[in-house]
Amino acid sequence: MKNKGFSLVELLAVLAILAILALVAVPITTSVIKVMREKTNEAQEKLIIKGAQLWVSQNDKLLSDEVGDVYTLYVKTIQNDNYLTPKQLKDLEKSQDLNNACVKITTEENRYSYTFQKECE
Repeated sequence: MKNKGFSLVELLAVLAILAILALVAVPITTSVIKVMREKTNEAQEKLIIKGAQLWVSQNDKLLSDEVGDVYTLYVKTIQNDNYLTPKQLKDLEKSQDLNNACVKITTEENRYSYTFQKECE
């Protein structure tokens, strides 16, 4: 009479193969997730700066003409004035809301420079 089923050695071999696959797959998946979060944060920052540029194009009279002057434009203002969608923005690396985020607008010769900051005073 022949026994049907798997032997203990066969089961251990399958478990060993699965463990090796997990050891390879988990770090790769983790690094891919980290890279995608960084890229999403960069894209979100660019979107916020584009919103700030649109805001400035309509509200440049509020800014100083003095070279070197800095204006702080909060992300909430950009959202409230409909230059960004009002959905919640998040810092995916730290898993926190960007409630205090802003764009620092520096007046330069014939133009403005924009710097995104995740935390503003």
